[in-house]
Amino acid sequence: MGQKHVIDDVLWQAYASTHFLFYQDFNVPEYAIITAWNPKSRLLSYQDNRSNNEQLCQCFSDNYWAMVLAGDKAFEWVEESFAVAICLELALNLARQFEQNAIFYVRDETVFLHSCIDSRCDELGALSERIYVSG
Repeated sequence: MGQKHVIDDVLWQAYASTHFLFYQDFNVPEYAIITAWNPKSRLLSYQDNRSNNEQLCQCFSDNYWAMVLAGDKAFEWVEESFAVAICLELALNLARQFEQNAIFYVRDETVFLHSCIDSRCDELGALSERIYVSG
């Protein structure tokens, strides 16, 4: 029997400290922040990650979406992502399809970190406290 993929605590903590840079205002009450970069946290080339994200974007159909950068507080580590106005269940299914460990879900300006592997979910607080500011 194969070993079950799990998210170790260090990686989960890294996810939980993510900050965001929105390319445009995205004023909807509920949405996912999702990417197809680095499946199962395996580092891929920029070209492969871009290709994966293009495939992910095709799945949004007519849903309202915008580009977002997601990264550490200093933005030394950044992944191109999307804010997408979809329900949590659809977002988790899409993320699993692209082998992601976790997604962010924003509900009423509060950010939640949801595992795509198990039922783990942490409330991370106000989105306004996670907006990247340079300098």
